Amino acid sequence: RDPEVELLLEPSDYTRAMFPFDFKAAFTVTLHGETLKTQLRVANTGKETFDFTAALHTYIEVLSASKARVRGLKGLTYLDKSADPKNPAKKTEAREAVTFGEALVDSVYLSSPPHVELDVGTGAAVSIDASGWTDTVVWNPHLTMEACFDKFVCVENAAAGEAVVLAPGKSWAATADFSVVDL
Repeated sequence: RDPEVELLLEPSDYTRAMFPFDFKAAFTVTLHGETLKTQLRVANTGKETFDFTAALHTYIEVLSASKARVRGLKGLTYLDKSADPKNPAKKTEAREAVTFGEALVDSVYLSSPPHVELDVGTGAAVSIDASGWTDTVVWNPHLTMEACFDKFVCVENAAAGEAVVLAPGKSWAATADFSVVDL
């Protein structure tokens, strides 16, 4: 059997202060061979419909942010949150690869494909294969975190462009699998 850990979250006084609904959320991480498999499940255990957004906040180590590249997003519409997160500019990605290192990058790629790759600058890439996630967030803080921005980038599977709506008794699930591939 593969090594696996499951984290469960159910309502508490703390969660109800932010999210006043009955739910169960489970995040499972499994190591299968050389693939890190993740799954997020959310169930509505109450009597009211609710909606939510979600993202896997992945901080992936890179040789240097300036050498990192994300492939697989060309042609997609994205929300550029770098100038104004509350009023993001809607743009279309024209580049073959999203790059980092010269400015803050904070973009939500809408209706993203199930496969993207993060070239980490070493001759290898992190291959990300997802199911159930509708969007991909690409983020690097640049000089807002000057001490460490050059050592990581985030390529986050997300349901952020539109909220997930769950009726009572319904559930939602999404997966993301991470593996290292040679370029």
